Amino acid sequence: MSRHLSSTELESFRAEVRQFLGRAVPEDIQAAVRAHCLVTREQAMRWQRILHEQGWAAPGWPREHGGPGWTLAQQAVFREELAACDAPRFENLGIDTIGPTIMRHGTAEQQARFLPRMLSFDDFWAQGYSEPDAGSDLASLRTTAYRDGDCFVLSGTKIWQSYGHWANWVLVLARTESNTQRKQDGISVLLVELASPGVTVRPIRFMHGGVLHVQMFFDEVWVPVANLVGAENAGWSVAKGLLVTERLFVARVAECRAELEQTRQMVDGRERAVTSLPTQDVYARRLAELDIRVRALEAAWWPAVHAVEQGQEPALESSLLKLQGNEVLQDLHQLQLDLLGSDALVFDPQAVQGIPSDPPLAPGHAGNLAMQVWRYRGITLGGGTSEVQRGIVAKAIFGGQTELELPQSACLDAQQVMLDDGLRRLLAQCYGFERRREILAAPGGTDDAFWRGFGEMGLRRLLLPERDGGFGGTLHDLLPVMSALGEALVLDPVLWASVLPMQLLLDATGFEGRSRTLEALAQGARIAFAGTDRGAPATAVRDGDGWRLRGNKMLVLGGDSADRALVSARLEAGGIALFDCAVGDQGVTVQRYRLHDGRGAADLLLQDVRLPHAARVAGPERASSIIEQALACVTIGLCAESTGAMRKALALTVDYMRTRKQFGRSLADNQALQHRVVEHFRNWIHARALVQQAAAGWLTASPAERGKRISAAKWMAGRAGRAIALDALQLHGAVGLQDETAISHYARRLVANDVLLGDMTFHLGRFVAIDSQSAPGRTLAEA
Repeated sequence: MSRHLSSTELESFRAEVRQFLGRAVPEDIQAAVRAHCLVTREQAMRWQRILHEQGWAAPGWPREHGGPGWTLAQQAVFREELAACDAPRFENLGIDTIGPTIMRHGTAEQQARFLPRMLSFDDFWAQGYSEPDAGSDLASLRTTAYRDGDCFVLSGTKIWQSYGHWANWVLVLARTESNTQRKQDGISVLLVELASPGVTVRPIRFMHGGVLHVQMFFDEVWVPVANLVGAENAGWSVAKGLLVTERLFVARVAECRAELEQTRQMVDGRERAVTSLPTQDVYARRLAELDIRVRALEAAWWPAVHAVEQGQEPALESSLLKLQGNEVLQDLHQLQLDLLGSDALVFDPQAVQGIPSDPPLAPGHAGNLAMQVWRYRGITLGGGTSEVQRGIVAKAIFGGQTELELPQSACLDAQQVMLDDGLRRLLAQCYGFERRREILAAPGGTDDAFWRGFGEMGLRRLLLPERDGGFGGTLHDLLPVMSALGEALVLDPVLWASVLPMQLLLDATGFEGRSRTLEALAQGARIAFAGTDRGAPATAVRDGDGWRLRGNKMLVLGGDSADRALVSARLEAGGIALFDCAVGDQGVTVQRYRLHDGRGAADLLLQDVRLPHAARVAGPERASSIIEQALACVTIGLCAESTGAMRKALALTVDYMRTRKQFGRSLADNQALQHRVVEHFRNWIHARALVQQAAAGWLTASPAERGKRISAAKWMAGRAGRAIALDALQLHGAVGLQDETAISHYARRLVANDVLLGDMTFHLGRFVAIDSQSAPGRTLAEA
């Protein structure tokens, strides 16, 4: 278990790395990288030796083997900075996988012989796993080796060895025993020098014109027994022993972040040279979607890094991260090509040799980018194809080994676990599915026992500061509460008639009734927020020493059961004010109704409603910011509720697919259906990660960054929620459309939650506006 570095220590380390990289990359290599040329062996060797001289040639290696001994977080930072600079990118399997394999399974003599030469690039290694007829099924290999004295005699062929034309050594999987019960048994790992008699290396010309892979032929090659890694016939455990630590980096998070920035720069450049692409909605929104997906990747990736640092092995997370990272990187490249247009068609043959043309054949050597795009099409094949990764995730999902069915307490502290357990017991008593249907059928559509029990647990005081008689919790503490409420599809307006008004009042320090009203909320009073106008904006005018309100407020969530409302209204002199109004006051007409998912709401008709001067909660100098801040908090709460509903909807669907049979087989046995569920599962994971990221940085992120995090979370929650809602109905078949089937209720809630507080289209547009800095983002009050 490695030491967990503080954020200050990591930033200091980042500055050191950035400073070194800024001066260390040779100018000719920088020029070739900027021109999108392929990396040559000579360039790779020079760069590796520069890193070796610095002591950074193998970021993941311990000090005793010549590495820097960095923590996993330091390795991640180094990779981020390396990807962001103009250093050459190439796969060095000796450093990344083969060296660590020899460290774990090799002899002391093998470590002393091979590891130092990997660091210095005196030896460059290929990995001989795949075979022409085996593909990803590595255990079906046909390459054989038999023992003859102190040597093995190796025969067979291997294919798709990355950078094998650079290599002088290869690690080979070979079958050394044929009479075994399992095809994974009887396999050995051999270290083979490619200069040995009987070895032939055939370069494979890639579709972009260069060479990235080779096929190797072994015709009775004599390999010393001293080059056997691990025990004879026990090589499968060696081959599959790639640590989660190493697999995490196959997600290519650093490359995704670097390519996202590169895409931004391309957009800016094309704006100046051709047309204003950032203002073309289709490009802006594609870039924004990819930005959000990169954020989701990072938000899920760092917890996995910290888990490994604490001695855990998040294997499932590694497969999910590889799926996401590889596909995001490919999609970024495709957007880059689309931005370049016809310039991307110009081919520069010198770029295959690592040489930029002078002058460029296309502006900025744009045509060479296509070579890199084609090169990265293979990342969803290497290291276990995306289909294999989906199979791994599907096996975990349908085997009951994921968070859909296992407790979610891992990310909660002790107090949160206690509150979560208590809340779930309360929900089991008050909001079982059949009990919920009874609540829906009854007048009012809420449950007094739940509302009372929720308060008795102290949860209404969770976000109330200690100075106001609360527990001083943070937005992060609200997330598990809202997630549990989402799983139970609670109808009581916790978010709308308790959390939201409390947030509105917290900063209303000039409101005379602030303390009294906050305490009333903590005791169980229901106060709704009336912020959406129907038709002309509601207005407030002076009336003696008081106020007179006119206008119509629509979609007041929780307004059907609230005793009071906090009403926003426009003033004659300009600006907005916020008023405390009893719904029973003269001139207030309440039109109660339910949303299609069963939650209660109301429209408030305000006809010359007279209010005293003290009813003004906030004036025009503060009201808008107070409303925006409160809606931001509630938006994240709503996203957390959606992630809870998603979790339950997916769990119900998985359980149904296990039991529902068609043509003699359960739906869960259908690979195409499994993979659909995997996509929903990973999008749920991404939505949850973005929600947690937004809550974690609530007090530290800049206003612009916080706004982007809110909209990123709401967009992802809406996108994932809608997809789960609609496809869960399809996977359930006709039975899913019945009111008596639980999934129909989850589908309605998820679709409704996307619409509330701005749907995914609204929030993607808001993200674009904040990101472009060309126009202020739309406020949440406009949603």
